[in-house]
Amino acid sequence: MKQFCKRTLSCLLAALLLCGLLATTAFAAPPGRTESGQEASEQLYALGLMQGAGTLSDGGVDFAVGRTMTRVEGVTMVVRLLGGEAEAKAANYAHPFTDVPDWAAPYVGYAYRYDVAQGAGGNTFNALSTISLQEFITLLLRALGHGDVDWRAPYTTADAAGLYYPTAKDGFYRGDAAAICLDALSCQVAGRGVTLLEKLRQDGAVSAGAQAPAGVFVPGPVAPLVTEFTVSGPDRFIDQLVSATMGHSSTIAISVPRGTAGDYLQRIDEAMFSLSSPFSEAKGYGASYYSSSITYTPSYTDAVRVMAWLEGRSDSLSAADRQLLAKAQEVHASLVSPGMSEYQQVKAFHDWLVNNNRYDMSFNDTSFDAYGAFLTGRAVCDGYSKAFDLLCYLSGIECVRINGQGNGGGHAWNKVKIDGQWYNVDVTWDDPANVSTLLYKYFLVSDSVLDRDHDWIQYSFWPVAPANYK
Repeated sequence: MKQFCKRTLSCLLAALLLCGLLATTAFAAPPGRTESGQEASEQLYALGLMQGAGTLSDGGVDFAVGRTMTRVEGVTMVVRLLGGEAEAKAANYAHPFTDVPDWAAPYVGYAYRYDVAQGAGGNTFNALSTISLQEFITLLLRALGHGDVDWRAPYTTADAAGLYYPTAKDGFYRGDAAAICLDALSCQVAGRGVTLLEKLRQDGAVSAGAQAPAGVFVPGPVAPLVTEFTVSGPDRFIDQLVSATMGHSSTIAISVPRGTAGDYLQRIDEAMFSLSSPFSEAKGYGASYYSSSITYTPSYTDAVRVMAWLEGRSDSLSAADRQLLAKAQEVHASLVSPGMSEYQQVKAFHDWLVNNNRYDMSFNDTSFDAYGAFLTGRAVCDGYSKAFDLLCYLSGIECVRINGQGNGGGHAWNKVKIDGQWYNVDVTWDDPANVSTLLYKYFLVSDSVLDRDHDWIQYSFWPVAPANYK
């Protein structure tokens, strides 16, 4: 039995190519230590919070994820994570230790001044001794404001702080340290009411506009940030508005010919009903009808709020959005493994959503959001399609949400790009009510196939799906 979504003002998300801007968050415990350490190192490097240990033969950065670290190397990594490297080098704070190499003195001095690192007794630091997991966790917890942590048994404090750490007993490596550092970004700084990442943004240590180095992996497609544009004519206005909202800006200033603001405000109203703007609902915008400018304030859905935060374009997330992000990353990590093709990943996302959800709108608004699909197992078409979009985003696979009708009722589904070609995916209609069967009737199909029982406006910015996947 096919189910229909009753809400017509749902939001479409776009998964846009992510290679441009920084994206940061802590991942749930990843499936493989070496792979997770490499991925974490690349993301920290993209943020300017980590440096490599050398250069590979192909010119890439060598993060040496399988190598152990000395105590001073561990301190240096933590100081860089705190965004303190520039201050450390400029101030060159004094410290009492006599066994610290000259190159490490600024980092140890910084850590000593801010009570992140202590000595090993007397005037020694045991600088060149191999740092243990317990010692590294202690450094990070102190950096997060937990000054009373016991370095011999820091795990209780780490658990209370929500800090991920590996539990394997075969050694502690640079890759493990990077994974812990990446996770620390989402932990609260004690007494500050913000996460470490939010503190870094407030301090200007992480810039939302910073460019990621070429070839560095960051999760999620990212579009250019657009905060203002000038309309080029009535026929192009909606295209321009949609393009601007792809960047997930909190406000967009729109310049229009004087005396036409009222006409363009009406166009936005109409677009909300016929299009449901691909990334937002126009819950806040305003201008005098005779003005020459419009301030458009998008109200993003939960999945897009997560994307905007990952892109550095939002400084905070609500508790519910943090739950969504953590669960989405956990699911993504469980489904995706190295070497999987785009097709295999998209199929895994489709199958997980069908197997772990049922169509149900009784959970109030959560059924219409990705939160419902990930955390309650109850969703309608909005929830299914937003959750599918978010999973694709975390893989860097281009995807958009389409809003239209299915058999005459309001409905939402996705288009996804695999190996350079666009296809339709309607996860909701592949999940028949009260039946345990997993269907593929609407998986990677063409526009002509979908057109048999779906209707949508063929806006120019929506991709065309010319053929079924073969």
